[in-house]
Amino acid sequence: MLDKNERQFFAQEHAASVIPTITGTLHSMGIPLAQTGPNQWSGRGQVASHGIVPKVLVSMMPVQNGFFLDVRAVADIESNSVILLVVLWLVFFPIAIILAYNAYQDWERRQVQFFQAVWAPLGNRIAQPPGPQFGPPGYGGPPGYGAGGQ
Repeated sequence: MLDKNERQFFAQEHAASVIPTITGTLHSMGIPLAQTGPNQWSGRGQVASHGIVPKVLVSMMPVQNGFFLDVRAVADIESNSVILLVVLWLVFFPIAIILAYNAYQDWERRQVQFFQAVWAPLGNRIAQPPGPQFGPPGYGGPPGYGAGGQ
């Protein structure tokens, strides 16, 4: 509910330029990335809004003729905000609901803006993935649906 994952495919010739572009974009948004594995990066934002700080996980999965890039945005809720929400929930329930709803709406809006900012500089490099992403080759969906299902 508070996290979102988006995946894009890139042709092999863009491998050297995609990660530096994403790293630069996230750094300008206040989310420095650090490499945590061979094809994985993560970072945590420095500015909270409504007690929610964005945490970003980026992973690259090489496939034939290119790679998939997964970008996941997770809401990291600060402990002070949780304490405040619990106290308000016990003392004045309607205000707690209103604050939680406003924080949720703000996070949803920020996620949309975040993914637009991440993919915008890479828009001309995003390619069509080769073949089906799921299921065996030639699988076109459930029976009676499309060309692959008989």
